[in-house]
Amino acid sequence: MTKIEQIRKMQRGLLSWFRKNGRDLPWRHTSDPYDILVSEIMLQQTQVGRVIPTYHAFVKRFPTVQSLAKATQADVIKMWHGLGYNRRAVMLRKAAIALCAKGSIRSDFASLIALPGIGEYTAHAIRAFAFHTKDAAPVDTNIERILKRVFGAHKKSRVEIQRIAKDILPTDVWGWNHALMDLGATVCTARKPSCETCPLKAICRSYPCAGDDVKKRPQPKFANSDRMFRGRIVARLRGKTYDVDALQKAIELPDDERFGAIVDKLIAEGLIRRKGGKLLLT
Repeated sequence: MTKIEQIRKMQRGLLSWFRKNGRDLPWRHTSDPYDILVSEIMLQQTQVGRVIPTYHAFVKRFPTVQSLAKATQADVIKMWHGLGYNRRAVMLRKAAIALCAKGSIRSDFASLIALPGIGEYTAHAIRAFAFHTKDAAPVDTNIERILKRVFGAHKKSRVEIQRIAKDILPTDVWGWNHALMDLGATVCTARKPSCETCPLKAICRSYPCAGDDVKKRPQPKFANSDRMFRGRIVARLRGKTYDVDALQKAIELPDDERFGAIVDKLIAEGLIRRKGGKLLLT
């Protein structure tokens, strides 16, 4: 089988599978660039199930770029409740402010990646899902894993994988990229992939795959971590202001030096601020 024949077989098989097995997600029912931007920022490091209810509430509260840009940062962070990594909310609001200054969300890669909080993957995803741009090939962890397995490209760099992703794009970039994501999330998983039900098994160079080709990255412990206490601080401040001592007691962090360092970092990142002797959301 030639490379072109392999690619065409891959395209036909995966798109056919997607039409029957694709996940029904709310941001797939719109091509509004703003809604796609919101969903893609929310989906960074957060599971789909946790994103869906917050996404619905967020776009109802802030239905346009303009409404988000005009909102206070405190209101935006409050609506981010349940997703974690609150800095994403800050950057999303900054992106909205920048977009209002520019006029609209544009489809070219350079304009998108110049926005606060937008990286290479997110820029490609917005181009694919909002604008259906023919050369848009977002590569997340799931897609990278699939391409490495199918093409036996485990030693390829991320740049080389990005090139492969672009080379195999069919005309339907919207369906294709969603199909790859769904396959990686449900079938070609990192551990214990379901190779027998995979639509690409006939051309996959790694078939059958036990999943041992994926190096397990150690996950930092959440319990008693700075991230846990950061989350507690922001959660407390969503509802009210706090005296510094009262807030420290409320989040149950007796280490004064560590508490002070976490607060100082949150202030430096623009998530919270001091007003008199109290702390509140920015």
